[in-house]
Amino acid sequence: LPDCSSGTAAAGRDRPPTASLSSMACTFRWVPYRSDARMGLNHQMSSLSCAMNEAAALGRSFVLPAEICTAAGHNRGGACIPFDELFDVALLSSFVPVRLANATGDPGSGVTLRAGCDAACARAEYPCSSHPNLQRRQSGFWYSACLRNTVDTEPLARIAQARLAMPAPYTGATAPSLALLRSGLFYSGPIKAAAREIRRRIGGPYSALHLRRSDKLAECHPAPRCVAQRNASTQPPSVLQAMRRFVPRGATLYVGSTEAAPFFSPLAGVWNLLFASNFSEPLRGVSNNYALYAIESLLFVGADVYMETFGYTRGNFMRSCYPFGSSVAASEFGVSYGAACSWECHEELHLLPPPTHRCRRER
Repeated sequence: LPDCSSGTAAAGRDRPPTASLSSMACTFRWVPYRSDARMGLNHQMSSLSCAMNEAAALGRSFVLPAEICTAAGHNRGGACIPFDELFDVALLSSFVPVRLANATGDPGSGVTLRAGCDAACARAEYPCSSHPNLQRRQSGFWYSACLRNTVDTEPLARIAQARLAMPAPYTGATAPSLALLRSGLFYSGPIKAAAREIRRRIGGPYSALHLRRSDKLAECHPAPRCVAQRNASTQPPSVLQAMRRFVPRGATLYVGSTEAAPFFSPLAGVWNLLFASNFSEPLRGVSNNYALYAIESLLFVGADVYMETFGYTRGNFMRSCYPFGSSVAASEFGVSYGAACSWECHEELHLLPPPTHRCRRER
């Protein structure tokens, strides 16, 4: 069996995406996944990305869930989606060797790491030769381990730097960490193809807005004061006030939202509005909200300007833009990152909390 202490950490951008990677004998998984398993897609991508950082540090193949499942409120067309319907597993394996939990020959969970044993300890005390299948027990949401800095994220950062031909200096702002999957680099071929076709039909520069109201209004506390503030800040007049400082009149604006198109009619006299409903042909094969969101997230990162609903999700968006400086993201991965991924005025490009209006991007 291979020595797992010297595998993926040395990988470069020319590493083959499949071959021996999918058949690596040493596996690693985090358990249990139940706390994360019914959360939204961005949440699950963050948690799985965190776990894959440790797999990269150990040089082991990470065992992914066979399906991405969610509560009914997040998705239509079925509560569970095959992982490889959303993601390109072979391409992901060129960064971190992965396999699906339902794959033929899945050996099962194996030995559980003792509490307090970090990656260095795991390499020393649980070598692949005697412990080919290893797991770590986590409590709560998986992504929290990376926020607590208890996961060695450096090996995966260096793999990404080489694989994406990222320019120096390579800093925390350009490291994948929780955003490996959220970057969009590893969405499936059909998802990327749909996003490319929509961009082709748009035909030129565009800006984008993601407006999230329905569930966030219902979950708002303390109500009714919180609901009133969120409702007011996400009404068309507030959107218009926030965006017109960055998006010129007459520009094309793609809108992703659970609100119907008529809700945005006050904006139609200012910008050329486009919605998913304008692209029924490229989206014909989309059967669930997660796939639609994946396609829209690729449109968001490719925009000139991108406005988010909440400040914290705007921060997550910027971390997902870590391949922005890559010279091969478009040619080798099929993902284009536009000026929306620039840090200029980033702190103003959200609706809640209300922006300060202190920054104005040059147009």
